[in-house]
Amino acid sequence: MDNLTHGLLGYAVYAATRKEEESRKEQLGYAAAAVIGGEIPDIEGFTTFMGPEIYLTWHRAFTHSVLFAPVLALLAVGTVALFNRAVRRKKAYVLALAAILIHIAADWANTWGTGLLEPIIRERYSLGILPIVDVIILSIFAVAFALKRKYGTARVFKGAWAAMLLYVSFQAVHAGWLESRLDHRYETVTASARMMPSQFHLVAKTEDGYHFYDGSAFTGLRKTGEAKNERHPVVKEALKDGEARALVRFLPDYGTEVEELEDVWRVTIYDPRFRQQNSSLLSTEVVVPKRKDSQGG
Repeated sequence: MDNLTHGLLGYAVYAATRKEEESRKEQLGYAAAAVIGGEIPDIEGFTTFMGPEIYLTWHRAFTHSVLFAPVLALLAVGTVALFNRAVRRKKAYVLALAAILIHIAADWANTWGTGLLEPIIRERYSLGILPIVDVIILSIFAVAFALKRKYGTARVFKGAWAAMLLYVSFQAVHAGWLESRLDHRYETVTASARMMPSQFHLVAKTEDGYHFYDGSAFTGLRKTGEAKNERHPVVKEALKDGEARALVRFLPDYGTEVEELEDVWRVTIYDPRFRQQNSSLLSTEVVVPKRKDSQGG
């Protein structure tokens, strides 16, 4: 999810609670704890400036693990305590922890891989049922902010959570149904939500490639293309490259294409979910020199 949505989700955690007996300073402190909790898993965002290998290794890794969430909640509450001593730390901790877990769940729901159980299990998980920027969720928040003065903040935001839960459930059932239309024909089928609600991009895997479909339950599915997935022996050599190794760890699944040139092999390692939309996104090329014995043969 984008950072705006994460911050709003964090605020909504606090907004849905009762506040009648809290002072203004307490309210600000609790809201801050929830908002910081909603944003703090992305604390590793600075690795964007440290190169692809480091970024892919740390992005959505242990800071997005449910096992590390309690530590992040302590950090969020500690940050608030530096500026606001009026809050009860136990309540602030619960709000921050809830916001962190919602952040992790929201990222798990979209297309990019999330390390839910890092560092014990170094695997990335993705449901693909929500886009990175979700206009429906943002619209629900817009309505909630417009109505909170008239109907009360807690009441309105409880309704907002109910609306978001219904929407996410609809997307999950829809994606599952679309995958079931294809899974009897392929090894695996993975859905990726488009920006428009109910619209999905599906990636169906076979032994030697990927088949791409677009559509929804309302429009039906249409095949839009294919991509190779070559398990050439040289791929093993390509995966010794640091960036390639980090990319493979980051992706729930990956594809490879191998091109033979005069003196080298060019190996492309890519995320099949983005192969059609943006072939350079989550993709890297590795040049592997040919061995002299293979050239002679």
